[in-house]
Amino acid sequence: MQTSERQKEIVAAAFDLISEQGIQELTIKKIAQAVGVSEPAIYRHFTSKVDILSSVIDEMIAQRNVTFLQVRTGSSTAFDKIRSFFSVQAGLFEGRPSLTIMLFPEDLFRNNDELLGRATAMMDETLSRFRGLLQAGIAEGSLKPGLDCEAGALMLVGGFRLLVSSWRLDSRSGGLETATRRFLDGVFPLISR
Repeated sequence: MQTSERQKEIVAAAFDLISEQGIQELTIKKIAQAVGVSEPAIYRHFTSKVDILSSVIDEMIAQRNVTFLQVRTGSSTAFDKIRSFFSVQAGLFEGRPSLTIMLFPEDLFRNNDELLGRATAMMDETLSRFRGLLQAGIAEGSLKPGLDCEAGALMLVGGFRLLVSSWRLDSRSGGLETATRRFLDGVFPLISR
């Protein structure tokens, strides 16, 4: 199904409102106010708040997939791909901080089993892709042969999540892209050959 420009505006407003006020404060009325339309106008594009949140998950998955596609086509080694993924994500989050909610979907969707299941599947797929990158790094000889790829993927993704969370909480901490480079410079020696 083709997404209209108005639907994109509604989803972007939902991202911003969730980021600023939390999901518990997300209402159709607030979304309508943020977009500058009436509440009935929202219902012309989405059947319910859950439908909007489902589109928020779709956007999270799309953003992550775009980043992985950029990494796959633009980088050569596993290290380059990992560094590129996190650098692109950091730049994306610095440019639009409301997108950082995509790192913490379990907090957003815990009251809806269907949405929580989709968010969990997204996180599982992300970890799986990182396990694959680490396995490729072992195969190409740049990573330690005995590296536990599950633990490595959790360390990278979990460390980045904590880094982003700290960055969001402390605006004085500096740029996320710079902090991400420091993080990766500290982690890579632990896993490289």
